[in-house]
Amino acid sequence: MIYPIIAANLKNYIDLSGKAEELTPEKSVFQLSIGGKKEKTGWHYIVQDGSCQFKRGLYTGEIFIDWNDEFKYKEKSKKQIKQETTPDYEVTFKSGDEFESFAASAAAFVCGKSSKKPKVHGTKLSGTRCVPAVFDQLLIECVGLQSAEAIDAGDDELIGFAVRMALYALAEEFNLLLKDGDETLKAFAAGSRRSYFFDTAEGNKGTWLTVQSGVCKVTANQGSRLPALCGLSFADNASALRFVYGSSGPVSSVNDSLSRDDLFDLAYSFRGASTYGSDVDQASVRATFRECCLKAAGKMANGKLKVASGK
Repeated sequence: MIYPIIAANLKNYIDLSGKAEELTPEKSVFQLSIGGKKEKTGWHYIVQDGSCQFKRGLYTGEIFIDWNDEFKYKEKSKKQIKQETTPDYEVTFKSGDEFESFAASAAAFVCGKSSKKPKVHGTKLSGTRCVPAVFDQLLIECVGLQSAEAIDAGDDELIGFAVRMALYALAEEFNLLLKDGDETLKAFAAGSRRSYFFDTAEGNKGTWLTVQSGVCKVTANQGSRLPALCGLSFADNASALRFVYGSSGPVSSVNDSLSRDDLFDLAYSFRGASTYGSDVDQASVRATFRECCLKAAGKMANGKLKVASGK
């Protein structure tokens, strides 16, 4: 798990749960942050009229503060400006280790392996009528479902949510690797516009990845009219979770014992010859996409949580 992915998936989870209206009866800003005052990274969520906007970075308000511009702010007091540039509710983790502990507790609780609900340390910072308890619960569920153990959640709807977040996380890891300068992803993203999909046969409305000229764009569901060149369509939820996060628990079926390479082979689908031209080298497309998928999934499964810059 990587912090930016978890943060982005919280927006997805708010949308999937349909609980944006429960978060606030008016416009409110919720923030998730990690670190202290000197080294703090974060993400915020602007919730209004039943919809949620996700923003990378700490909330600084929707107005630009320039104390030298007296005319622009002559009708606003310092109290008003502070209120407009402060999130309404913030959940803060002091360090990566604290978040690691929270994530492990959330997974155990949501997946039924522990009856102890993890504590969320949040602070209400303004007078808006937001509902911190709803945000806390969504955060626990969202974080707890982002692991292979989610297959044991015991609720088909929650498992479906977990798969949709896992597929989004896989595509988002492409983006993070690219931004980190990974040569494999740089080569993959170069060139003309192309789209790829990540989905399951169980119809969980997966993720769409579009690349063009060295840039990746990740969206939940199909985010482009451009048909997919190729993608992964997993046979079931368990296969998708195991591919992204790695195996968890005892082997109970044949699919549980399959390697990540085997799961890729079973899920891979080429679709784009008619759109992208009959001269497309299918073997090359498959090999490149496979390398990127395995690298991204390996990073998701093996990479330890680390404080990222909110890219």
